[in-house]
Amino acid sequence: MRWRLWRSYALQPGVDAVDVLILALRLVFVALLYVFVALVLRMAYGATRPRVTQQLNLRVVEPGASSLQPGEVLAIGAGSTLGRSSRADVVLADTAVSAEHARVDRVGRRWIVTDLGSTNGTRVNDAAISGRAALNPGDVLSIGPVRLEVVAR
Repeated sequence: MRWRLWRSYALQPGVDAVDVLILALRLVFVALLYVFVALVLRMAYGATRPRVTQQLNLRVVEPGASSLQPGEVLAIGAGSTLGRSSRADVVLADTAVSAEHARVDRVGRRWIVTDLGSTNGTRVNDAAISGRAALNPGDVLSIGPVRLEVVAR
């Protein structure tokens, strides 16, 4: 039906090609205006979304017997393991820390710590975890006597 209206408008006596061209340009202009508004809204939405960090920052609160210094900030990547052995991505040289004590992963926008069957356990905010637990800014992750605070980027 719309094509008939357009066709009848275009074929009316007294309607010349200039009028049709002006109508087409108006329609193109309106379409471009909508595209522009959509792009501006998309950019504004992207600017207000929280940024997803690729690293988890942990500040050393208590180093235990490890070589870490209090206040030192460790940047941990997704899939990193924490433990006493040299195979671990973050070495915590303390006898109370298991060889591969825990792993830090990223699931969507959240950081998750998983206890890898350690002898002395893994704690988040002094609560022992079995399996996995979420990490949020301000949480304290305890790997044996080593205490690490999750720092917002």
